[in-house]
Parts: sequence; structure tokens; C-alpha cells
Amino acid sequence: MWFGYVVAVALTVVGFVSLDLRAIALAFVMLVMTVLSEWYRGRQAALAAAADAADLPDTVSRWARGWAYARGLPRPAAVAGGVRVEVGEPGRSVEWVATDEADTLAGLVDAVRATPEAWLSVVTESPAGVRPWFLEGGLTPNEAEEALMSIDLATHEVRELPEGYRAEVERDGGIITVTVRSGETTAAGGTIAVIGADAVADRIQTDPDHRRRGLGGAVMSLLASAAREAGAVRGLLVASEMGEPLYAGLGWHVEGRLVTARSAAPRTSVESRHG
Repeated sequence: MWFGYVVAVALTVVGFVSLDLRAIALAFVMLVMTVLSEWYRGRQAALAAAADAADLPDTVSRWARGWAYARGLPRPAAVAGGVRVEVGEPGRSVEWVATDEADTLAGLVDAVRATPEAWLSVVTESPAGVRPWFLEGGLTPNEAEEALMSIDLATHEVRELPEGYRAEVERDGGIITVTVRSGETTAAGGTIAVIGADAVADRIQTDPDHRRRGLGGAVMSLLASAAREAGAVRGLLVASEMGEPLYAGLGWHVEGRLVTARSAAPRTSVESRHG
């Protein structure tokens, strides 16, 4: 936008120096056009931000549905403010996944507190604003903070497997699994669940002995390619703090931060969202 202002000022100076009314008039037109253009861009940005905020609950529900499908769990049930997933794990029998809408968050906190071995995961732009709700509601917050991320799969970066590795791609219905091997050793792998136009990545892992070799990016590239072939358009995942830079480098962007609390005391070992 600065270019328009510079041109307008330059024309104004020329007009006054040369007493050229046409230059002054043109400067005025340029200034008006620049101001209107800046206003329009700002308005479009505000509308886009509002649309994103309105779409977030739907995005959260779609991610939860794909995550449950990837892990062979029952289809999540819609509840006020989010969804309820029957996880069935020790210490994590059921999990509510929602956004931070104040009208429903208090009720979700109460429901989790009253349910043994229950989790509440909240996607928010302000984790610091949500954690007091957990504490005041008698829940035990997890310290880890994760990121709900998405991507247009057509824009996904392509990363090749390094030399000495081979990949196996298996499909079982809408579940696609990639396994990377070095000889007979499993070096890395991951899963992506395709539901309609969505593809939800889960349990992306690299063996510690094979890290920092680009395997994670190669696995994601293979999963994204297979998901596109299966008809998916948009990718979704929840990334740990350690995994987020990898996905960002591949073109994924953050939709919101995910913070979690539980009704039971913390276990000694907590499985991460994506594995």
C-alpha cells in the first residue's frame, strides 16, 4: 500500500511546483484509490478471520472423527460444544474434544469431572485462558500443548526417502499406512485416515536411531500423496511441540492450540496425540 501513497505525494509535489492541476487531481484520485483499497483488504481480512473462527468447531469435529477412525474407535458423538469419543484406554475411557466457547466449556468441565478416567481436549487461541477453567473445575491439566494443523493437500511439500530406505504403503478401506524400513528394521511410519474430502494423519513416528535423516517428511509426503489419490483434499492433524516444526516446513499451518485435562490423576506415561 505504501507505493500508492508515495505516488500520490510525488504527484502532489509535482503539481504544486509546476502548477499542474491535472497532476494534483491525479494525486487525489490515487490517494482515494489507495485508501479504499487498503480498507477493502482490511475488511476482507476481517471477514476471513471471522469465517475461520466460525469454521473452527467444524474443523475440530472433523479432526476428531478422522482421529477416531484412524484408531479404530467408535464414531464420535456430537455434544454441546464439541464431540465425545469412546477411547476405551486405561486412564482414558472417554474424551470430549471441543473449542473454548464459554457458553459450553463450563458444562464440559463438569461432565469430565463427573466421569472417571475422562479427558477434555480444548482447541483454543489462548491456552493460558483455558487452563484456569480446568483448575477451577477440579480437573488435572496436562502440561503438554499441541497444535491442530491443516493443509490443502495439493500444496504439500514433497520429500524423498533418503538412500538406504524403502517404503511400504498399505490401504485398508480409508486407512492408509506407510512403513519405512532399513533392511528388516522399521525406521519410521504413520497412518492417515480418509473420510470424504478429509485426511487425518496419526501416529507419525521415527525410531530414535533413524532420526534427523528426513524420514518424517518422507512419510508425510507419501501419506499425503496416497490420501490425494483416495480423493482427500484437506489434511488435518494434531502435532506435538516437537513435531510442529516438521509439519510447518511441509506447508501445514496452525488452526489452534490444543490443551488437555483429565478427571483422574496423571499416569506415569502419557501417549501423545499423534504417537
